[in-house]
Amino acid sequence: NPKRKTYAAMVSAVDDGVGKLLNKLDELGIEENTIVFFLSDNGGPEATNGSDNGPLREGKSSVYEGGFRVPFAMQYKAKIQKGIFNKPVSSMDIFATMSGLTKLPVSQDKPLDGVNLIPFLTGENNGIPHESIYLRKFDQKQFAVRHGDHKLVTKENGEIQELYDLKNDTGENNNIIASQPEIARKIESLRVNNVI
Repeated sequence: NPKRKTYAAMVSAVDDGVGKLLNKLDELGIEENTIVFFLSDNGGPEATNGSDNGPLREGKSSVYEGGFRVPFAMQYKAKIQKGIFNKPVSSMDIFATMSGLTKLPVSQDKPLDGVNLIPFLTGENNGIPHESIYLRKFDQKQFAVRHGDHKLVTKENGEIQELYDLKNDTGENNNIIASQPEIARKIESLRVNNVI
């Protein structure tokens, strides 16, 4: 598959570049106290570039998991141990994490949407960083809210709604809105009250 071959070469080149960067930090003796974040801004556009989102539904520009659920890697050797953190986080947490570490004041008029991840990654805070995560695509009139393990997808200004249990259905294959309408109503109220 020529598209897949090109995509694999691009991923390999990124991997080489990240390796050079990490090696340089080590060479300069600043690896322990340098924070490195690595993530994609969206899921792969499978139809156009040979990427593969695995079991996740759809891809880039979609409100389904294939559109925005991506690996998020972070290295801060002075504070964080190696491991896997299986709770939802957001790219908006990067700025909030840096703000928390540098103790820079945050305007009370404009609070940050993200959270400082360090307490969650060190075990100081055993909760979840986000009870709810909101996604909106105004031009497509599509919205999604993940609340706990459930996700409500809303399309066409509310005319179409779907509910998924991401813990048991990561691929969003089984719309459970008919059997769980109370969960859908609760999540819809979160969406409306948070104006997305």
